[in-house]
Amino acid sequence: MKKPYFLLALAGFVTVPVHAEITTQQSEVMNKLLATYTEKAKVEFKEEKGRGAISDKPFSAGAGREFYLVRRTWQSKDFTCSGCHTEDPKKEGKHIQTKSPIMPLAPAVNPERFINVQKVEKNFTDHCMDLHDRDCSAYEKGSFITYLKSVK
Repeated sequence: MKKPYFLLALAGFVTVPVHAEITTQQSEVMNKLLATYTEKAKVEFKEEKGRGAISDKPFSAGAGREFYLVRRTWQSKDFTCSGCHTEDPKKEGKHIQTKSPIMPLAPAVNPERFINVQKVEKNFTDHCMDLHDRDCSAYEKGSFITYLKSVK
């Protein structure tokens, strides 16, 4: 009678991720986006200097993680990227309204993430408008991608 429980417990420790590294296609798309955001960030900083410019520093995984976890209050409710996607981007999330599953954000565990530049841009636009009521800056986008590239 104890054997089935032991096997179930053991099964939890033996799970192996299906995918554990970024594919060539993902890497190419992410690098293309980072190059684009690098140029846009330079322009944004030059144009916005002294008026709310984010940074003139290179993209940072730490800044990207902070951006992902920061809470924003809207209509007396707190929202975060991690609210739907979980604090660990390697894990499956859940849509805040529909409760539908959301595949992990981390490209190292989800080969469907970051394979299409237009889809990434659309997701940034949609989600940034939802959370910030504006498009995210190039620095925010670049740092976020840098963070997700670092998640193994």
